[in-house]
Amino acid sequence: MRHARINFPGTAAPISGAVTPDGTGLDLGGRILPIPPGGFAPPVEGWIYGPLLNERSTWERFGDKLNADPYKAPPTVPVLYFKPRNTHLGHGGTVRLPATAARVELGASLGLVFGRQTARAAEAEALDNVTGLTIVLDLSVPNDSVYRPPVQEKCFDGACPVGPWVVDKADLPADLSSLSIRTYVNGDKVAERRLDDLYRSPAKLVAEVTDFMALSAGDVLTLGYPVGAVPTAGRGDTVRVEIDGIGALDCTIAEESA
Repeated sequence: MRHARINFPGTAAPISGAVTPDGTGLDLGGRILPIPPGGFAPPVEGWIYGPLLNERSTWERFGDKLNADPYKAPPTVPVLYFKPRNTHLGHGGTVRLPATAARVELGASLGLVFGRQTARAAEAEALDNVTGLTIVLDLSVPNDSVYRPPVQEKCFDGACPVGPWVVDKADLPADLSSLSIRTYVNGDKVAERRLDDLYRSPAKLVAEVTDFMALSAGDVLTLGYPVGAVPTAGRGDTVRVEIDGIGALDCTIAEESA
């Protein structure tokens, strides 16, 4: 089942419900409301977190740089960044870049959505509180640091399109490594990768993150993206991210600045 939050004309807040099989309506216990154009709100209400070094290819690409200044040594725990609520943008939304940014990196990723608070989870049970999955697009002004990701570059308004909905975990393969993520700019496929290159598996990532930080119901932990090796988009571009079994997330980069 797919769960969404929809803005309807005349309502003060989004309405939550199950999306119809054709993706055009919201099922409120048998009452079907057509989803209006531009109606998708972010399907999650918590914070979104992501790891910066969770692909083997990223470790290989950085190589000896992780032993040089200012890092001195590779990290031994997940290096996280965050996307607070001001960054969250629903499917079909418009992103306005900061005036100083000409382009943004397109960090497409799979997001694990938590249904209950999770702290100090053992790896064997780490995914028990993950109730669904969604598409997350981390928009980021290019930045070379992987230890101190600057807030300004990652947390401008609308810098995290997410959705269109949350798909129940039970409706997707237990082995998420079989899924593929595809990124399109103006209709052209500019990136594709499978989730079989993860440095930490989803369960191991959740276990290590919750060892030092609890995740609350409604929070999302992404599986990361290949830092420094993703496509970019600029003003006027349309962007789409597809993930097998979930669907497609769209956004447009506005011509004008924020």
